[in-house]
This record gives sequence, structure tokens and C-alpha cells, in this order.
Amino acid sequence: MLRISIYYLFSLAVMTLYGGQVCPFVDTLTLMEWGKTLIVFFLILFTVRYYVVDKYVLRALPMEQPRRQMIAELSLFLMAALSIAIYNHFVYVFPPIGSGGKVAVGMFTLGSFLSIDMALFRERLVIIEAQKSGDRFGPLVQFRSLAKKFTVFAVLVLSFVSVVIMMVISKDIHWISQVGIEDVRQVQISVTTEILFVVVITLGLVLNLIYSYSQNLRLFFDNETQVLTAVNQGNLDGYVPVLSTDEFAYIAHHTNQMIDGLREKRHIQNLFGKVVSPEVATHLLSLGEDEFKLGGQHKELVILMSDIRSFTTHTENYEAEQLVQSLNRYFSDMVEIIHNENGIVDKFIGDGILAVFGLTDPDSAPDQALRAGLQMLNKCVANNASYGIPFSTGIGIHSGNVIVGNIGSEARLEYTVIGDPVNITARLEGMTKVFDAPLMISKTLHGKINQQYKDLPWQDFGAQGLKGKSEKIDILGIPEEQLSLLFKQP
Repeated sequence: MLRISIYYLFSLAVMTLYGGQVCPFVDTLTLMEWGKTLIVFFLILFTVRYYVVDKYVLRALPMEQPRRQMIAELSLFLMAALSIAIYNHFVYVFPPIGSGGKVAVGMFTLGSFLSIDMALFRERLVIIEAQKSGDRFGPLVQFRSLAKKFTVFAVLVLSFVSVVIMMVISKDIHWISQVGIEDVRQVQISVTTEILFVVVITLGLVLNLIYSYSQNLRLFFDNETQVLTAVNQGNLDGYVPVLSTDEFAYIAHHTNQMIDGLREKRHIQNLFGKVVSPEVATHLLSLGEDEFKLGGQHKELVILMSDIRSFTTHTENYEAEQLVQSLNRYFSDMVEIIHNENGIVDKFIGDGILAVFGLTDPDSAPDQALRAGLQMLNKCVANNASYGIPFSTGIGIHSGNVIVGNIGSEARLEYTVIGDPVNITARLEGMTKVFDAPLMISKTLHGKINQQYKDLPWQDFGAQGLKGKSEKIDILGIPEEQLSLLFKQP
């Protein structure tokens, strides 16, 4: 309100002085008479403006408000100019074109600067509000370059100044023709003063617009910088409001598109991470289209496979809904343990889990896999009551060279590990039932673990023939009773 009040008082003062300088008819009135006329019309204009802005501007969508503000301010000044011209014609018998046209030029000039300034001010208010609410408004519908805008503005300013100066000179010529030239020096001073008045007023209005526009630019760059800083820190909640149609709106629009892309990628990664492990999801999303294809690479990994014993019996004794709920609680505990030990869940095979260790830290993988297996067995025993079904688990662990990559078809891929070590691990898990040892490992893995884990109560079952293997495999396990004693230790 203060801003518009100052501008109206400024416009009133300028029009009071301007009228007598450009219009010989207005010059016949005293400054007091002309000033009183303008004061009445400006008071009416100021009052009407309140209702117009409230109904036409503030009730529009935020992104429409700056444009409507400019239309409203300029329209009101033009209507005031027309009203003043009509009043002067009927009250003072001034010619509607000769006098009213000159008043209209002055009001149109002041109204143009006011409308642009208030549109910029409204844009700042909308941007500040958008920063608080996180609105982005809309995409960039049309584009108008800054160069084009500045060119149009410069042409308008020069046109205003030229027309006003021509009217000043025309009025002075009319005055000289009426009274004659008695003092050339006085005429020069008078004309120069009037032209200087027009130039100073125009320069002040231009500088005010430059300052107002610079405030909008600073607000935009601050907002853009804050949003990009937040994106760099992983916060994708903010947007840059798109209000204008120039290069800055183009930057804001593409910044918002980038944030949308990152949010979509994060959403896909979060969903993908529920199907495969988060590490695998991150790895797959980082691949280019050419890299995301059938094939894999050899890696030395530790494989862990767990399976719920007598699960078929459980399916016969419990309702499907209860079975699924219990399995989900069980899997949640097991997956958490595997992830805490830097393992990756490759897949769920019915009631079984296939996990791999060593993709990120190969040296620690044997200890991590064994530690995960022990914790999984302990957790299963401790949380059996919460599962609702008395689950009993067997775990096999082995290490070896496997192929890690995509298998399947071009239309449907699965990221997994394949190779003989995976098959051996599955057979080791099956042997847990044969020897009543919930945890079974190969001698190969036993040779890679630290001494503190070698000192566990292992039972050497010697070389055993595994289904589908022509060669026997040396295996070790911890019997059920030994595990119970181990878990009871403080």
C-alpha cells in the first residue's frame, strides 16, 4: 500500500506540472485549479483501484497475478486520462483531441511505468509465497527472450520521451508565436528547463524499474541457488517457481524437470530396491542402456543360502494369510541381518533366501557371511513367538568363483549370481537336515575365516557326496545342541 501511495502522489505531482508544460489550454488554468482537478480524479482512481485489484488480480491464480496486475494498473490510468479529458472538455471547453490527447500521453506514460513496476512487485510477492509453499506453478508454455523484452521497453521509453519533448517544444512554439521573442535567453532557459524536467522524470522512472527488476533477479537467483544446494544434499522437495517467459523461466523450468527426473529415479530405485537389494538397484540404475544387457562377469564371492525346514508341513497346518504374514516378519529380520553385514539378498526362493557377500568388501566377506548366518539362526529362535509359526532354519555357506550379471531374455532380465558355488551352497543347506546341524559350511570357507570363528564348536563331517556333484566336498557344521549352548553364552 505504501508503494502504490507514493507512486500515485508522484504521478499527481508530475501531471500537475506536466499539464501546463505541454498543453497551452491547461496553461490557462492556475496551478491550484489544475491541481484540484487532478486530486479529485486521482482520489477516485485510488479508491477504484482497491476494488479492481481485489476482484481482478488477487482472486486469480498466482501465476496469472503479475500479468493481471499490469493490465489493471495501465487500464485504470487510461480510464482516468479519458475521464479527465471529458471533464476538461465540458467544464473548461478544452478540445478533446488537442488537450485531452496530451493528458492521455502523460497518463499513459506514467501508467506504463507504474504497471510494469507493480507487476514486478506482484511477481516478487508470488515468488516469496511459492518459496514457503513449495509451489512450482506450471511449465514454460511460451518463450520470450530478454533481448526482445528489453528492446520493446527501450523503444517504448524513447517513444515516450520523444513524444513528450515534441509536445513541450510544440507548446513553446505556440507560446512564442503568441507573445513574440523579446528575450532569447529567457526562451532558451524555459525550453531547456522543460526538456530537462521530462528527461529527469523519465530517468527516475527507468532507474526505479531497473532497481525493481534487479530485486526480482536477486530473488530468482537466491531461490535457484537454494534449490540446487538442497538437490546437491539429496533434498528433492523444492522447486523453482516459473512465472516469467524469459531465459530465467527457462532455467527454472529445466531445473524443475531435473528435480522431477531425480525424484522419479529415486522412486524407481526405492521400488526396485524392494525387489532386489538396494545396492543392486543402485548399480543397475547407474548402467547405460548399452551396458544393461545379457551377460555378466566373474567374481569371487561368498554365498549364503537359508531355508525353513518342513515348510510344506506348515502350509498344510496354517491358513495362507497367516503363513504370508509370518514369512514377511521372518524375512524382515533375516534381510536386516544380511544387510547389516554388507550382504546382498539376491532373491527369495519360496521360503528360502539366497544372499551373497563380497561385492563391496571381498576380504571381510567370509567373516561377514558366517556372522550373518549365526545371527539369523539366533534371531529365528529368539523371535519364533512373534512369527506365530515355529520356524526352524537351516543355513549353508560356501565361497567360490561365480558369474554376476543379467540372465534371461532381452525382454525380461534378472540380475543374479550363477555358478557351481551356488549349487554347492544349496546342497550344503540340504545337508543340515541330514546331520542335524543348522549351520553347514564348506572346508573352503572354513579356511578363509578368522581364528575366532575357527574356534567355534565345529564338527568335521569329512568328505561328503553332494547331489549332482561327482566329487566329494569336505564340510563342517555346528550341531543343534552346540548352537543352543553357543547362543546361551553371555
